[in-house]
Amino acid sequence: MKEQAASRILRISLYIIFALGVLGTVTLPFMLEHYTKYFYDAYFLESGYSTFLLVFLICVAVPGLWIIAEMIFMLRSIPQGPFVLRNVKALNRIGVILLGISVLFFTKLLFYATFLTMASGLLFLVFGVFAFTLANLFKQAVLYKEENDLTI
Repeated sequence: MKEQAASRILRISLYIIFALGVLGTVTLPFMLEHYTKYFYDAYFLESGYSTFLLVFLICVAVPGLWIIAEMIFMLRSIPQGPFVLRNVKALNRIGVILLGISVLFFTKLLFYATFLTMASGLLFLVFGVFAFTLANLFKQAVLYKEENDLTI
């Protein structure tokens, strides 16, 4: 019973995060304009930085929303059993997306180098490798489950 409540709370949290992420992505140009008024960043003195940052943030936000959607779909499989091939494929997609986001951060380092950009790139790289590892573990669990289901 606790597991169902925990997964329900997590699913509701993911729905809220997804909705806030969509809202944040849609309002990103306005939020960025507000940010530039109140927070000073030396890069804002360069022409084109705001446009670059807006494109970069949208390119990171959209795959981030995709990851949250994949997690929501994965949580739906818990009542039937999470060790299914669809979850393995979802974890592999999440890993590819995370590595892509990591590449975006490392590309940003070439133009506007900050410590936070480097740390974020490394973090997404580690999470991407972790997602692939988790996908392999789930794949092994799927194989064991299928083998166990065939045993009488």
